[in-house]
Amino acid sequence: MIKFFYGIEGLLDEYKRNQLDKFGNIAFIITWWYLLISGFVAMLLYVNNSKIAAIFLIAGNLLISFLSLFSIIYFLRKKKLDTVEVDKSEYLDKKKKYLRKSIGLGIYFGVATHILNAIIDTVTQNGNFWTSISYVSNICTAVFEGIGFGICMYIVYLLKLKK
Repeated sequence: MIKFFYGIEGLLDEYKRNQLDKFGNIAFIITWWYLLISGFVAMLLYVNNSKIAAIFLIAGNLLISFLSLFSIIYFLRKKKLDTVEVDKSEYLDKKKKYLRKSIGLGIYFGVATHILNAIIDTVTQNGNFWTSISYVSNICTAVFEGIGFGICMYIVYLLKLKK
């Protein structure tokens, strides 16, 4: 999962691959135990109050998600597994590749958030999906979100690039 997320499957040597697999295995075991224990605790809480059980699961899942995200980032930075080393001759080509990839990710993010916001508006406000999706303010918001996300991803890619 970590390899897919960072898109570094083909760029790893054997040592980096082993380190990444080791961390992924440990993260999987911890997550599996968390799911087992939190499901049991939520079941016990559900007997008394279903609202408390739902809040416990949502808060716990968010906490574990953020902890795992930050631990993955810390591990990758510490072991320098996220750096992409290129020659000076390949540097401009790699920057162009990352620019195209960032533009694609920005478009994807903008479209996905626009559709999800329209669905959320339809469900929460009992409105019409097509009215919500064609509303100009929602379209402008999605465009700015996509541009911001694309810029952020381009900066992240450039920070990983090493001459």
